Amino acid sequence: MPLSLSILVLIIPLFMFFFLGLVGVKMGKKLTGVIGTVVMGVTLAICYGVAITYFFGTPLVNDVRQVVIPFNWDWLSFTKDLVVRMGVIIDPISAMMLIVVSTVSFLVHLFSLGYMSDEYGKPEKGFQRYYAFLQLFTFSMLGLVVSTNIFQMFIFFEMVGVSSYLLIGFYYTSPAAVHASKKAFIVTRLADMFFLLGIMVLSFFTGTFDFFTDSSHQV
Repeated sequence: MPLSLSILVLIIPLFMFFFLGLVGVKMGKKLTGVIGTVVMGVTLAICYGVAITYFFGTPLVNDVRQVVIPFNWDWLSFTKDLVVRMGVIIDPISAMMLIVVSTVSFLVHLFSLGYMSDEYGKPEKGFQRYYAFLQLFTFSMLGLVVSTNIFQMFIFFEMVGVSSYLLIGFYYTSPAAVHASKKAFIVTRLADMFFLLGIMVLSFFTGTFDFFTDSSHQV
């Protein structure tokens, strides 16, 4: 599988988030869950294909597997050298995490088909919204593990926090769920403030946000 197809592991969940969120309410609840699970299975297959291609198709240089960056677009330019890029990086850690994240996400999608049902076996109210949130969470996690720079990682880390807030507070009619979602969101924002401060300090001394420069190549 061409590593350039790795961009699909981000495009598909993001598209499904909007699709299920906007169109899902017009479809049957069970159908929404089945579609979400099947499409997540497609994403799972692509993640496995990318990882297998990388581990078995990428040559070793001095016994070290090369870092591959299929996509890396300039997004924000602070200075001539200090540029925030949005891209996809494939290295041993990210390739392995693609497998981990996609596998867990697919199992959650599959398990939720039965778990998110009432005592009569019917999908709960907001079933479509729940699966849309799952797709957003999957997109955020996959974007986090394939980030080419620390600023992109921060952006997707924040999106993971938002996704967690939405999923924790899914039962918005329950005061306990609303309180838990707010507590999780506020507490993590405090830690994120220091994360952003660390990014600023690191970029000041290194002059870049990127994880790899000379040791990486694009395909």
